[in-house]
Amino acid sequence: MGNHHAFIVDGMLGTLARWLRIAGYDSIYFRGMDDDRLLEETKDSARIILTRDRELYQRALKLGLKSIYFESEEVTAQLTHLKRELGIKLVASNSRCPRCNGLLAETPKTDVEGLVPAESFNAFEEFWVCGDCSRVYWKGSHWIKIRETLGST
Repeated sequence: MGNHHAFIVDGMLGTLARWLRIAGYDSIYFRGMDDDRLLEETKDSARIILTRDRELYQRALKLGLKSIYFESEEVTAQLTHLKRELGIKLVASNSRCPRCNGLLAETPKTDVEGLVPAESFNAFEEFWVCGDCSRVYWKGSHWIKIRETLGST
């Protein structure tokens, strides 16, 4: 998809991390990671820290790291804030696994037989598999809701 922003998402924003992955953004989620280690990871990777922790946000800025602070606990508001802050596009993508951030690859339908519910296998022709966790995805009825959510930001 060519998204050039990459993120480190703190433990308070797991839902945001999933939505960014759905939109094709490389988003590493660190649940329960010590702030010092999170800052070190950010320095080493040149990612943008996304946080609801004001102290972490201020420490990142003092270290010259790009960081974005979110007031809202609501993911749609967070996505809107990020879109406004960075000018990014939020469009549903088939490039990243929402669970683990691995890259998705389109795979032949025959390769997923027995790995997805029979109704889904019979109803859909396109499937994607995560290269890291092997989870299988398809554009089921949830895809409409995903597009609506991202489109409302």
